[in-house]
Amino acid sequence: MSGVNKHFGSAAPRSGEVSIRTVVAKKSLGQNFLVDDNIARKIVRSAGITKDDVVIEIGPGKGALTRFLLATGARIEAVEKDNILFRLLSKELVDSEGLTLVNDDFLDYSFAAAQSLVKILGNIPYNLTSRIVSRIVDERQYVHSAVLMVQDEVAARLAASAGTKEYGSISVRLNLVADVTKLFPVNPTCFRPRPKVNSRVIKIAFRHRGGIERESEFVDFVKKAFGMRRKMFRHFAAHYYGKDSIDLLEEKYRTSRIETMAPEEIYGLFSILEHDVRSN
Repeated sequence: MSGVNKHFGSAAPRSGEVSIRTVVAKKSLGQNFLVDDNIARKIVRSAGITKDDVVIEIGPGKGALTRFLLATGARIEAVEKDNILFRLLSKELVDSEGLTLVNDDFLDYSFAAAQSLVKILGNIPYNLTSRIVSRIVDERQYVHSAVLMVQDEVAARLAASAGTKEYGSISVRLNLVADVTKLFPVNPTCFRPRPKVNSRVIKIAFRHRGGIERESEFVDFVKKAFGMRRKMFRHFAAHYYGKDSIDLLEEKYRTSRIETMAPEEIYGLFSILEHDVRSN
C-alpha cells in the first residue's frame, strides 16, 4: 500500500500541469466525485472483497474507491471512460500492484476474459443507472455481486417488491435473478459537485446466473404489462394475445393487476401465454 499512498498524496503540480485533484466534473458524463473517505471505505467493506477476488470498478474517477479496493489485495480492473482521468490515474497509480486501468465505457466492456466470478463496484452516473444495471444482469453469468451508488429513488425501484408503488419492470427483471438490498444513504455533501438528489448504496447478489428461456421477450412482455399496470391483467392478455387467452388464466390472475404479482408469477404467466401463441 505504500506505493498507493505515495501516488495519491503527490505534491502540488507545477504551473501549467493538470492535477487529478483539480479536474472539473463533466456534466455530460454525469460525474459527481465522491470525496468522503469514510463512505468510500464503507462501500468497499460492504462488498466483502478478499484477496482472491477479481473486482471491476465502474468509473474510478479520481480514485476515491480505488485506494480502498487496492488495500484488499484483490485484482482490480478499473474501467474509466474519461480520457483525461484515465491518463492522470495511470500516472498516479503507476506502481499499484494488482491494478489494471481500462480506458473504455463500461457499457462496452467485455466480461468474457474473467477467470472467475467478478464483483462490481461503482459510484455510477445516475443518468445511466438503468442501462448499467441491465448490462450487469445481461452479463450475470460472470458476476458474483455488485455494490453500486445510485439515486435514492432508483434504489427504491430496484429493490421494490410486489404491491409497492415503486415496483416496476426493472424491479421484476432484477428480483427474478438476484437479491437486492438497500444498504445505507449517502448525503449530497459527500460529493463534489453536490448532486441535487439523495443517494444510496445497494447490493445486488445474484442467485441465478443461468439463462432464462426467451429472456429478451420476457423483458419486453414485462414492460408492456406495466404499461397497463392500472388495468386488470385480463385486459393486457386480451390486448396482446387475443380474448381467448383469458381462458388460460387462473381466476386470481384475471382480476389481479401486474403490480401485485411477484416476479416468478409474472414469468409463469409469460410462459403460459407465449406457449399458447407458439402452439398456434
